[in-house]
Amino acid sequence: MQPNKPRVLAIDDEEVIGYLIQRIGSMLGFEVDWVSDGVLALQKIERETYDVILSDFRLPKMSGESLYQEIARQNPEMLTRLIFMTGDTLNQQVIHFFDRCRIPFLIKPFDVDELHQIISRLSARLPA
Repeated sequence: MQPNKPRVLAIDDEEVIGYLIQRIGSMLGFEVDWVSDGVLALQKIERETYDVILSDFRLPKMSGESLYQEIARQNPEMLTRLIFMTGDTLNQQVIHFFDRCRIPFLIKPFDVDELHQIISRLSARLPA
């Protein structure tokens, strides 16, 4: 692990999405770990330090909202490093949740520039 590389935890139940985020992240200079559900993500967050958490909102075993609540309970400062991804833009409850909690989100499918900008923006806010 290189000390200056932002560390990203990607959470998505679709293996191809996890793989793509890892590949793209590596090309952009990020170190990316991938897990397939919120339970595994919480275990990773307990053991390791991440600059950014990039999570799908619809996950097996734990919803995005439940993941948010559990991170808030266990490690509230990580909430400022959380980004959700969703393709469910017609669901007003999902959008309302993002707005109410002031969570940045990416709409699937997103492009490489969007991913780069949001991860760079969040990781730049971290103390040196």
